[in-house]
Amino acid sequence: MAGVTGLALIIMCAGSFLFYELVFFRFWAPEGFEGVPEPDSYWPTTPEWTAFLVLWAIGLGGAIVAAMRFARRLIHPLDAVATAARRIAAGDLGARAMPTKASFAETRQLIEDFNHMAGQLSRAETEMRAWHAAIAHELRTPLTILRGQIQGYVDGVFIPDPPSLQVLLVQVEGLSRIVDDLKILTLAQNGRLELRLETIDLAGEVASVVAITKPMLQQAGVSIHADLGSVMIHGDGARIRQVLTVLLENVRRYAAPCEVRIETRATRDHAILRVCDHGPGLPDGAEKIIFDPFWRSDASRSRESGGSGLGLAVVQAIAQAHGGVAVAMASEPQGVTFEIRLPKIGP
Repeated sequence: MAGVTGLALIIMCAGSFLFYELVFFRFWAPEGFEGVPEPDSYWPTTPEWTAFLVLWAIGLGGAIVAAMRFARRLIHPLDAVATAARRIAAGDLGARAMPTKASFAETRQLIEDFNHMAGQLSRAETEMRAWHAAIAHELRTPLTILRGQIQGYVDGVFIPDPPSLQVLLVQVEGLSRIVDDLKILTLAQNGRLELRLETIDLAGEVASVVAITKPMLQQAGVSIHADLGSVMIHGDGARIRQVLTVLLENVRRYAAPCEVRIETRATRDHAILRVCDHGPGLPDGAEKIIFDPFWRSDASRSRESGGSGLGLAVVQAIAQAHGGVAVAMASEPQGVTFEIRLPKIGP
C-alpha cells in the first residue's frame, strides 16, 4: 500500500510538469497566457520540493495507517480459520473459527462456511463411529451363536442333526442379509447403486410380491387388502419388489396381527406405492428418523423382534436411486403408512 501510494504521488508530480510543458508552453496556450515568457527551468525549486515531500509523507502515512487497519481486519479472520484448520487436521473436530466484529462481510461468510464444514465433518465422524458400533453389535450375536454351536460339534457336546443345522443356516442367512443391506446402502451413498431400468407396471410388480408373501402374512395374523391401480414407471422391478418385501416383513414382525392395505396410485407427477398397517404405530417424531440405518423404537420396533435395523434404510436408498423418496406417516386411527413416491411415465 505504501509503495503504491508513493508511486502514485510520483506519477502525479511528473504528470503535472509534463502537462504545463506540453499544454501551456509548447502546443496550446490558454487565453491570457500568450505573453507569458517560458521559464528558464522546469526543475522544482526548493520550496516546491519541500511541499512535494511534505504531501508525499502525509499521503504515505495515511496509506500506512489505512493498510494496517485493512490488514488487521483481513488477516485476523484468516488466521482464525487457519488455526482452526490446523486443530481439525490434528484430530480436534470440535475446533471452530470465531469471527470478529470488525470482519469484512466476505471474511465473516468464509468463517461461517468453514464452521459449517467443520460441523459436517464432526457429524460424519460421529455417524461413522455409530455405524461401526451398530455393525459390530449386529454381527456379534449371529457370530456368537455360530461359534458356540460349531465349538459344541467339535467338542462332541452337540450332535449335528437337521434341526441344529437349520439353526445355523438361519444365522448364516441373517449374516448374509446384513451384508447385502450394508452393500446396498454403501453403493447408494456413493451414487453407485446399479439399477436395471425398464418400463414396468408398478401394480404388476406389487401383485407378484403379494401373491408370494400372502400365505406367510396370513399365518402371522396379517390380512391383506390390495387396491392396485395400473401405473407405469421406469424402474428396476427386482428392487421395487425388494422394497415391498421389506415393508411387508416389517408389518409381519412389528404390527401383527393386523390388517394391511396395499395401494398403487398415480398422481400428476408421481407413481405411489402405499402400505398402510393398523399396528401399534410409531413414537411421536419417529417419522423423521425411521429411515436412518439401525434405528429402532424402544417399544414396538425392538431388537428382540429380529430385525437388523437396515431394512427401511434400504427402502429409502432404493427409492432415491429411482429419483423418488420414501416417507412414513401415522395411520388413522392407529398404525403406520409407508409411501414410496417414484417418477411416473406418461400423463
